[in-house]
Amino acid sequence: MNYKNYFFSFLVISCFAVTADEPVGAVQSENASQRSGEVSMSEQSMEVRSAGGIEEVVVTAQKREQSLQDTPIALTAITASTIDDLDIKNVVDMAGISPNVMLVETPSNNTSATIAMRGGVTINPAITWEPTVGVYLDGVYLGKTQGAIFDVVDLERVEILRGPQGTLYGRNTLGGAINLISQRPNGSGVETKLTLGNYGLTQAQFTTDFEIADGTYGKLVVNSKERDGYVHNAPGPYGGAQGVVPSADPTVNELDTINSHGFRFTIARDTDNSSFDLSVDYNDQSNTPPFAQLGYTIPNWSAAFGVGASPATGGLKLWPIELYTSKGRAKVAHVNEAVFEKSEVSGVALTYSRDTNLGTVKAILARRDTEWSDNLDLDGGPFPIANTSRYTDYTSETFELQLTGERGNLNYVLGYYALKDDAYTSNPQLFFGGGTDIVQNYSGSGDSTAIYAQFDLAVTDKTNVTVGVRSTDEDKEGFKEYVGLISASGEGSFDDTTGTFIVSHDISESANMYFKVADGFKAGGFNAESSNPFAASTPYAPETVQSTEIGFKGRYLDNRVMVNIAYFDNEHEDMQISYFTADAAAASEVINNSADISGIEIETTAYLNDTTKLMVNYGSLDAEFTGGAVASDGFTLEQFPYAPDHTLYVSLEKDFGPYRMRLDHSRISEHAIFPYNGNDPRAALTNVASRGVTDLRLLMDPAENINLTFWIKNLTDNSYVVNNIPFGPGFGQITLDYYGAPRTVGFDVRYKF
Repeated sequence: MNYKNYFFSFLVISCFAVTADEPVGAVQSENASQRSGEVSMSEQSMEVRSAGGIEEVVVTAQKREQSLQDTPIALTAITASTIDDLDIKNVVDMAGISPNVMLVETPSNNTSATIAMRGGVTINPAITWEPTVGVYLDGVYLGKTQGAIFDVVDLERVEILRGPQGTLYGRNTLGGAINLISQRPNGSGVETKLTLGNYGLTQAQFTTDFEIADGTYGKLVVNSKERDGYVHNAPGPYGGAQGVVPSADPTVNELDTINSHGFRFTIARDTDNSSFDLSVDYNDQSNTPPFAQLGYTIPNWSAAFGVGASPATGGLKLWPIELYTSKGRAKVAHVNEAVFEKSEVSGVALTYSRDTNLGTVKAILARRDTEWSDNLDLDGGPFPIANTSRYTDYTSETFELQLTGERGNLNYVLGYYALKDDAYTSNPQLFFGGGTDIVQNYSGSGDSTAIYAQFDLAVTDKTNVTVGVRSTDEDKEGFKEYVGLISASGEGSFDDTTGTFIVSHDISESANMYFKVADGFKAGGFNAESSNPFAASTPYAPETVQSTEIGFKGRYLDNRVMVNIAYFDNEHEDMQISYFTADAAAASEVINNSADISGIEIETTAYLNDTTKLMVNYGSLDAEFTGGAVASDGFTLEQFPYAPDHTLYVSLEKDFGPYRMRLDHSRISEHAIFPYNGNDPRAALTNVASRGVTDLRLLMDPAENINLTFWIKNLTDNSYVVNNIPFGPGFGQITLDYYGAPRTVGFDVRYKF
């Protein structure tokens, strides 16, 4: 990526803006007030203010500051107080809060995320697949789901934007976008935080926020987290006395462990009309993956595959994996492989903004790197039936240039965006004791550019009209090889123009409605995980969506009750569906299929009295495939993955004076993990039951500079399946289940010097 050209463009626009002779309402910095404890709207993506009842929240979901209640899109704002209460540090920590949003770990990994929003999801975690929901850290796009779960150790606020964001955010935001915003340095001093819990949980965080010079501040945050495994790994319980050939002792003692260390360093400088931010973050994890618990095989699996009792084994069964099937979260595993999961993620970002006569010009330049690897035991037992590894490198470079301002009744956002990324994975696979020994390597690279503009016009004092457009061009390359056998590569170019149209109207001083039509676009690509390597030379089609949304936002009873409602209908064309086949190793195919997804979302907050607050968020989905696409196994697509009919989040908070009590309950209805047909046995095997999880917290401030929180997560110790992997008929219907975390208990203590 040629950064010199981008900086030159930025300087040209800045110089033009400075010489424009008519001031037009640029957002000016208020550095003196910020450093004395006040918060400038220009620096806060979400600002919580006392409003005599429910907090007023300011968001920048549309690249400019607006009240949450005045922003005409479906949006969940997670404020600093909630982040502190729930100790939110990564995307999965926010699971359950926002309606029609699922945030879970991918099967077999605790550093990769599956993010579904309004039925839009990418279920294949391969590094060459594009996500359907965009995740942004301080305006920088985090391009892939591999390595996406890492602690953002300095989070201040989060915005979850539901529905396609094709104008202001662009590529890969058909489902929506998640904005993670970290705290800016302000000279607040030194702070430490310690977390201790069962399963050997120890997490320590140290923060120093200091003044470097007048108007210049620095902040260093160091974080360390270690946790023992949720599952103990022991030798197989079967031996000659049980008619089984004894298995080797395991090489790993625990599964689902965490060993994570990281830091973030930021420098921020403000002048009267400009600001500068430089941030560097790094996270290194060396974990063991979650237990791939064997949920199902065909009866007498070992006999069917010729590894049962035989004269060669003295009448003993060789690999009777059927003995290891179980339901309910296991506390003990018996896997033979030396499993591991390692993730090293780093980033550097430079942000410069300047207030001019045309508005605020902002440039964001960033680079992110991921080195990621795993080694997995995918049969759930102590036999060499299924072992895969992945060794991944990924690099992305992004540049964005924005101009935001206003002229009279018109607000505007103009921008240019560029991304260049490169991904590579080596994927050795060993099945049936070496009977199938494959090394597949694949890679993908992309070069994307876009220009966009959005205008918001107040046509009357109660009615606004918003019009936006974005033009995107992407070039991609794909490569796939079965080492020593065959290879293929290809190139493709994709482009699209997406738009947004919104009409919003104030019904009263405390309520408004909006009507929105928006487009989304995800470029085509190359399926590097196909069993046919030539799929890497033939691109699959791009995906588009047109969304229609009607929303209502209101506050009532002297600002003590807030109700936000949105109804939407999304029409997807050529939806990119990952269809797991397990043919010729762990293979998937991409199927383009049309779909229609509609639903309703209700978010409410109410003060029941002066000391009790209740929040209820509900979402419903009706998702179905409208095309007749047929998979290679002859089945049509039927079940919609990660699209539960109902999601519910209830939070009850009570202030007892010396302490606060908080109960958070999330519930997700029964749903599918893969798009299988109901006549396919894999459909029932990968349909997970409804689940509800309740967390309890007691929060207190024993001293002015000490905060103490006692917590219990999964209060009832509910055992539930999050997702699974089905290996299908070629593997005797081996199906692996991945369970949610057991009940955990601990406390957080924060001390400010």
